[in-house]
Amino acid sequence: MKKLTLLALVGTVALSSCNQAPDVSGKSVSKAFTDMKLSGYTTPSGTAKYVDLNSGDRVTTLTLSGLKANTNYLSHYHKMGTASTDPCKSGGEIVGGVLGTGTSDANGKLTIKGLQSTADLKDAKYINVHEASALANVPVCAPL
Repeated sequence: MKKLTLLALVGTVALSSCNQAPDVSGKSVSKAFTDMKLSGYTTPSGTAKYVDLNSGDRVTTLTLSGLKANTNYLSHYHKMGTASTDPCKSGGEIVGGVLGTGTSDANGKLTIKGLQSTADLKDAKYINVHEASALANVPVCAPL
């Protein structure tokens, strides 16, 4: 009887430790997306929120609206490029790989979540969201 109680207690402790919130090293940062005035879109908008974890990773959540309905999108962090002093128009290289992907709903809303290494994102200056089938189509960008 004592062995069963001890096993149940160990199992409960193990499960409760899995449900703990991640330990964060900094505050949550929120940036507004800028409408890039892309043809076929009417006032796309949203926010990019991220928090750096003590593990060395960054959790990013993009919340978007005003996108094309039922369309596949992907997002990236980018370095500052040389084409413009505006980060979103600078044409910078991708850093950290693909942040995340998703398909907008029938109302043009989409949430993308990603987890990336903060070391890979140290030079990031903006986040943009591309149409997955036409990467040159960027409806929104968030300068950091």
